[in-house]
Amino acid sequence: AGGPPPPATLVVQVQERLPLGWRLCAFGTSFTVLARPPHYAALGVHMKPPPPSPFAGSLLSPMPGTLHSVAVEVGERVALGQELCVVEAMKMQNVLVAERDGVVSELYATPGDTLAADQPIVGFEK
Repeated sequence: AGGPPPPATLVVQVQERLPLGWRLCAFGTSFTVLARPPHYAALGVHMKPPPPSPFAGSLLSPMPGTLHSVAVEVGERVALGQELCVVEAMKMQNVLVAERDGVVSELYATPGDTLAADQPIVGFEK
């Protein structure tokens, strides 16, 4: 019954030295760690946050591929889990579904379009 418990030990692998920190790996997951002197960190409260992406909340293509079909139209109300479109990649058809309820505000791609990873496909009203 004497004093605080010993600190826990965590073993990590340094993958890369970055200009302001390190990229570390622990338990099979990579983490980017920012290391700044305390006086720099204190000034961080005065920094503006980055602007939100104009496509925040939109359905993005999870991988490069071809848009096979779109199952919704502009103005249509969609429910969580509803099929929105199908993206074909490497001869596999991937059904993309709504991650929340909402109303379709814009279609950024049409069937047959070649998509890049993270390219917006369907936009929703905010």
